[in-house]
Amino acid sequence: MSDILIVRQPVFDRADAAVAYELRFRNAGDEGDPFARSYLSGSFDVLRSGLPAYVRCTRRQLIDRIFDAADPGSLVVLVPPEVGADAEVAASVQALVNAGFDTGVDEYDGGPEAAAAREGLLALVSHVRIDLRCYSPETLRPVAAELRAQGKKLIADHVEDVAMQRLCIALGFDRLQGPHFSRPEPLPAAELPASTATALRLLALARDPNTSDRELESAVSSDPSLTFQLLRLVNSAASGGRGIESIGHAIRLVGRSAFVRWLALAFAAARAGGSGVDNEIARQAVQRARMCEAIGGRDSGTLFLVGLFSLLDAMFRMPLHDVLERINLSHEAREALLDRTGPFANALNFVEAYELGLWQRASQLAAELDLPADRISTIYTDAVQWAAEQLAPNAEKVAA
Repeated sequence: MSDILIVRQPVFDRADAAVAYELRFRNAGDEGDPFARSYLSGSFDVLRSGLPAYVRCTRRQLIDRIFDAADPGSLVVLVPPEVGADAEVAASVQALVNAGFDTGVDEYDGGPEAAAAREGLLALVSHVRIDLRCYSPETLRPVAAELRAQGKKLIADHVEDVAMQRLCIALGFDRLQGPHFSRPEPLPAAELPASTATALRLLALARDPNTSDRELESAVSSDPSLTFQLLRLVNSAASGGRGIESIGHAIRLVGRSAFVRWLALAFAAARAGGSGVDNEIARQAVQRARMCEAIGGRDSGTLFLVGLFSLLDAMFRMPLHDVLERINLSHEAREALLDRTGPFANALNFVEAYELGLWQRASQLAAELDLPADRISTIYTDAVQWAAEQLAPNAEKVAA
């Protein structure tokens, strides 16, 4: 089951809340069905995180009734153009609808010929997903208006920027997804929140081998919130924290390496709890950290930070270079983050390629990293689950 490659992309509502995940599958090449395998292995439920999963189906999956075993509330089945819209396909979609599943037409083209070819199928489904790259604002308006008049829920795919997001909301789209939600536009004169700036300053100090525990103690004690979180960390750590004598004592109990890791997670978690987009970016950053760490070998600690910091610009709406000025990172780590070069670049390039579903590129980079193909899916699924645990409300951010 580990030979199936699966990646997810969040789907947002009009208020920027994450309401679903699109799951994209690629099989390793045998005759098994990737959805069925992921469902039976449990990775399907892990990756959808309690939200409905949008899944593009194949003709074979529809005809063979592959989705029947799933909970109807867990799945939205999207029918792409290559599946067709003949009587056999229509009957299979109708069976899903009768069983309580939400279904949709994918990559809808509002042109007369395409609309006529899929007319019978369109009458059955409740959702229509539109690839915005195929439309201008002028051509999108009448298509959206016609589909809304038919009572369809509209999904906008490939939302590139805030202007396109606003247009889609104005046209009545119910769901939105695309690059804009992982790379929000920078804010003018943006500045780091005070708590985050403190965490990053501490992180720079903690990574400097010349910084003494006394200096760290002084820096932590200047922030009551971080002091409280540190004590919670020590009390929940395996080493125990009974009878803590001072902040310095707490830092020594945790250890410098775990302290650095905790600080990194603390500032990432600070971005969660805001908008749904902020939550998803923070979650993605922590997932990247865990994936990079899993393939890092002796450099796993640095790669954890490289993965975590690779989305700092999106998290704080600031140029990445400006944020990194506040952190004491190695030259090699900065090379990977800013230029995607140096010894740590391939790990980050692999994670980014996998997230985008660029399977061939990801497989090539995995080979260069000596990462066995049968570990890739497991590493990703484990990272998704670990990130959810780390960012869960009231979770103890202890590096496990």
